[in-house]
Amino acid sequence: MARSGAGLVRLLAERGVPERAARIYIAACRDGPQTASELARMSGLQRVETYRHIQQLHEAGLLRSMGGRPMRFRALSAEELLERWIRTTTEDLRRLESGRDHLLREFQEEIATPEANDGRKFVVMERRKTLYSFLRRQIGVARREILLSLSPSALARFIDGGIDRELRTARQRGVKIRVITEINRGNLPDAKHFATFSEIRNTRTMPAARGVLFDKTGAVVYVAGDLRPGGDEDQLVTVWTTDTDFLDLVRVQFQQLWNHCAPSEHRIVELEEPRTAALPVRLGREVESFNRLREITQLGMQVGGLRELPFDLPEFIDTVARQVGREIASELDGELPLEVARSLQEYYRAHNVGFEILRPEPLLVRTDGCIACDGASPEVGRLLCPAILRTIFEARTGGRWEVARPEARKRKRAGHVFALSPL
Repeated sequence: MARSGAGLVRLLAERGVPERAARIYIAACRDGPQTASELARMSGLQRVETYRHIQQLHEAGLLRSMGGRPMRFRALSAEELLERWIRTTTEDLRRLESGRDHLLREFQEEIATPEANDGRKFVVMERRKTLYSFLRRQIGVARREILLSLSPSALARFIDGGIDRELRTARQRGVKIRVITEINRGNLPDAKHFATFSEIRNTRTMPAARGVLFDKTGAVVYVAGDLRPGGDEDQLVTVWTTDTDFLDLVRVQFQQLWNHCAPSEHRIVELEEPRTAALPVRLGREVESFNRLREITQLGMQVGGLRELPFDLPEFIDTVARQVGREIASELDGELPLEVARSLQEYYRAHNVGFEILRPEPLLVRTDGCIACDGASPEVGRLLCPAILRTIFEARTGGRWEVARPEARKRKRAGHVFALSPL
């Protein structure tokens, strides 16, 4: 024989109400407002368990407290309950019918997105929506750090895709977030937005590999696609990997680039408050500029009451080398060391300076006809030429480099040999 109220218990269970909570609701319907103790006795449950289910029913709106001492609980009538079910079911059906196409697209995106515990070492993802769905999921489970190496336009896309909100939430729960990108006038507002919840640094030369590294568990790496503003979403291809060797390589490359980048606040100040004072030195008219430098020096000495002002010559030479090296780097091709060396060889030859690659790895080059080969100022050449080479390779490859200085006072026709090695 069927138990009394079994049909209603089943209906309640189908809508997420546990069977024992349903028994309490039926008891309240049958006998009117009851205290918690009375409901426990009538439903055959322990008092502590009854209190827990009463709270669940109260939050769901199936029981209403009436106050008093002791407090009594009145059940939502069966007519009101059925009317609520009919109304919500109708709304659910209408929502499913109107959003059918959208829901199907979301299901397809979900199916295409790999799970966080996917056992494969490499998983290919296509389309930006699939990637962003996966990124949001991974950001949600990150615990220690998230390292991002992004193109300048990716900041705006992350904001449009809601990735920035997920990153901010991760930062609030203690996850360290570091971002490397090129900050320019076009993405300056986006960079300032990211700076509110992450450490962001500026690079002038983006690495070939761009992606996101989560803790030590996995990384998303951009493989191919149209990354220009307004690019085709269907052309974006990325790879999710958990291969430990690959992750170690990504981490080392990121750290090398991070150490070489400038803090975002420096770049932001540079863009918002550009330097207005400059001393251009023009070939053939150097005297004009250096006369101006002499005037500035004399003025400083007068203000400070100094009779002598020694300049740090190595620092001055390093400043000249950095500017010269950056200008040369902007004229070169390639990002790999040997590619840069070959492009520099063509550049030097076009400017009547000898340049020979003696060994590709570790990189060994010989120059002939540069200032380091000038016997009149070998001490300047020993500082200037290595600093120029270092700046060129750092600007093109995005990493830090060490350049061994040549021996002083070698014969001019022999040139000088430089050993270049990444740090």
